[in-house]
This record gives sequence, structure tokens and C-alpha cells, in this order.
Amino acid sequence: MRTLLVLLALAGMAARLVAQKLRPAVGPLVIGVHVRNESPAGTDEFSGTTFGGEGGLSFGRLVLRLDYVQGSVSPVSGGPSARDLIEGRAEIGFRPLRWLTLGGGPHARAYVIDGRSVRWVLWNVRGRAEGNFIGSAVAGYMEGWRAVSADVNVPEPFDHAEGGEAGIVLRLSGAPLQARVAYRIDHSVLGGGSRQETVEGVVVAFSVVRR
Repeated sequence: MRTLLVLLALAGMAARLVAQKLRPAVGPLVIGVHVRNESPAGTDEFSGTTFGGEGGLSFGRLVLRLDYVQGSVSPVSGGPSARDLIEGRAEIGFRPLRWLTLGGGPHARAYVIDGRSVRWVLWNVRGRAEGNFIGSAVAGYMEGWRAVSADVNVPEPFDHAEGGEAGIVLRLSGAPLQARVAYRIDHSVLGGGSRQETVEGVVVAFSVVRR
């Protein structure tokens, strides 16, 4: 009987380890971006498209996500010249519940203007809730984040920043493929409101996922 109980316990542990195998995901990412900068010098708006990729890795309740995009944004109505935009995020998270992920990590954004770089590095805390709509084929999610610290190379001191994203995920039955469409926004305030930046994006992503 004791041997049987030990074997059953080992079988249960093995089953949990199999269920917690590494599940990677990787694929291309496209974001249509709209940027609005408000400063003492005036208000500028830019729009454009950035291209890159995203990846993720999950192991049990632990989650790692990375993304990187770059492109250029042009003024909406004359004014300043076009500028290159480079953006990347990294996040490590934990799932206390199946539908909830809590985590955080760095979010970097840089504009290259005539060889000069304007750099933002935000350290965010983040929460994400997700759930299925139609079986496992269609899922929806919402997430929000807030910066707990920042490094920005502009004259005004950093005040605060927050943002969010909402979207749907489409999974192809019987294939390790999924597509994601989402809207994201983040808003940063510096110098008591004398400088503000709002960045909006329409996200389209495709991933190969090991289930």
C-alpha cells in the first residue's frame, strides 16, 4: 500500500510538471501609431507605422513577454520634420488566477530627430485580465499599467504616466497560430503638466504558439 501511495504521488507530480512545460510564442507585430506632444513650444502631432516582433514564454504561472518595433512618424499637418520611432517592452508576470496576470518591467521609447535622440524609459507595474468569448477560438483581454519610475532626457521633471490596452485574440483550431488585434494608449505628464505626451496605437500581431 505504501509503495502504491508513493507511485501515485510521483505520478501526480509528473503530471503537474508536464502541464507546466515551457510554452513559447513568437511572431510579427505591426502598430499604427499616433503621437501627440504638448509642450511650452506648442502642440505637435505625428502618425505613422512601426514594424517589429513580439514573443512570450510561459511556465506554469510565470509569464515573460517581449516586444520591439521601429519605424517613422510624420507630422499630421506640417510643422516639424518626420522622426524615427523605436520602442520596446519587457515584462515578467505571475498568474495568481487563470484569468489574471500581474507583473511589470521596463518600457523604452526613443525618437531620433536629426541625429539627436529623445529617450523615455518607464518602469511599469501592470495588470491583465483575459477570458474566452467563444470556446477557446476567441478570447478578449484588458490590461492597464502605471509607471513607478522613469528616466526621460527632457528638461521638465517626470510626474506620472499610465496606460492601457484592450483587444481580442483569434486562435485557429488545430493549428499553432493565433492573431491579435488591439488598441493601446499611454499618457505621460511632466513638469506639472507643462509637457504631456499621448501615444495611441492600433496593434495587429500574429504568433506561432506551442500549446
